[in-house]
Amino acid sequence: MMKIWTAIMKSGLIILFLFVFLGQLIAQCNSWEAHPDGAEAAKEQHVIYRRSFENKNYTEAFPVWEGLFKYVTTPKEAKSRHLKDGIIMYQAFAKEEKDKKKKTDLLDKMNALYDQIAVCLGEKSSDRAWQGYRIYSARGNSEKAIEAFEKAIELGKNETHNMVLVPISQLTIWLFQKKHPKFTVEYMRKLYDTLKDIADYNIQNNQKDSEKYKTKWEKVKNEFRKIGDDIWGCDFHVSEWQPKFERDKMNMEQNKEILKVLKKKCGEGNELYESVLAIYAPWKQRVDDSIAEANFKELCNLKKGEFQEKKSFKARKNNAIEKADSLKNEAFSWYEKSLNDPLDESCETTNEAKGELAYRLADNYYRLGAYSKARSLCNQAAQLKPNWGDPFMLIGTMYASSGKRCSGGKGTGWDAQTVAWAAMDMWSKAKRIDPSVASEASKKIARYKKYLPTKGDIFQRGLKENSSYKIGCWIGVTTTIRAGGEE
Repeated sequence: MMKIWTAIMKSGLIILFLFVFLGQLIAQCNSWEAHPDGAEAAKEQHVIYRRSFENKNYTEAFPVWEGLFKYVTTPKEAKSRHLKDGIIMYQAFAKEEKDKKKKTDLLDKMNALYDQIAVCLGEKSSDRAWQGYRIYSARGNSEKAIEAFEKAIELGKNETHNMVLVPISQLTIWLFQKKHPKFTVEYMRKLYDTLKDIADYNIQNNQKDSEKYKTKWEKVKNEFRKIGDDIWGCDFHVSEWQPKFERDKMNMEQNKEILKVLKKKCGEGNELYESVLAIYAPWKQRVDDSIAEANFKELCNLKKGEFQEKKSFKARKNNAIEKADSLKNEAFSWYEKSLNDPLDESCETTNEAKGELAYRLADNYYRLGAYSKARSLCNQAAQLKPNWGDPFMLIGTMYASSGKRCSGGKGTGWDAQTVAWAAMDMWSKAKRIDPSVASEASKKIARYKKYLPTKGDIFQRGLKENSSYKIGCWIGVTTTIRAGGEE
């Protein structure tokens, strides 16, 4: 990746520091002898400004330094001293300056000194790193700071100073978010990979500063999380969490966070999500069950029912059928209490969820043969969850299967046939309010037409088609007379 970054620098995609030789200031690389008053006078001026400079009295030191620097830029004893002292002072003045234009002028002069260091003493990655950092800390031009950091990376490669990592991340991410044309998705991806290479290399090989690089890299990753979705999407989050999960698979707090992030960013079908869930879900279930067991009396009725139903599932899985049935009956008893107890407020839930619960109870009563109770719960479900066809489909099924009940056990004859009218009424209502059940409802209606009384049967009883008829038995509803073969 470092080679890719260097190639980008050299390709002309990013142009850094076209050295403009600003008159004599840049042209000179002179020592003491260049001073018009001689070397001794120059050294005296050096001592004067350095005394103030070391006390951080830059206002007093600067004019003396400026006069000396016109002639003596690179004293042979410490060739970078005058250049770097000037840099420090220009930065200090820029930090205090409120006027934007004056601040820019001061930082431009500081940058010119860095360019002169490169001319006189050669390019160094550390110099450009410090240049970028000084612009950054003085809140100067972001693009110029980035250019300095880029140059530091080009020169330093894997040995780039750790001070570069966080500022270049923050500045480029800020400009990326502002949709600056230079800082594209491709640029940001390559920058991330380049900084990762630098960090990884130094964490492994730089014994002195390994921890610094490690700390800075964590901060870089935190910065890139702000735009992770924009430049990587799901892959970014997987790459972030996969190694952490592999290192500590039983860290359940971490697993909880992984599931939360991946569900949102990748979906539940993601491979890593499924791997984490396979460990977390059973553990979470055991914890929840243990808490519920210990605090069963304090649970709301709904939670009591859920807990007992889970125990029923486990018992059935272990072939303890009698125990499973008993636990299920207890669970459904708690569910019904939950549904009908307005004071059971500790389990807040939606009307839709309550409607679905009522339907489950209705279906259970239907299978137990308690049709009247099941119908009541179906109507309750329909009220709680409007425009839902399933409750009316179930009522229709119970009506249709009541032929024997309503014909003295014969299952044939007039009383057994008329229940189909009530059933068809319910199925028609279901498909009218809920398109999702329309197809099934139509099939049932068509199938039961053949069980309707014939026109002759209707006539013999002194009745007329399309007139009202009250069905007795447990059904007890008024319907419309229809002959077989017609809806």
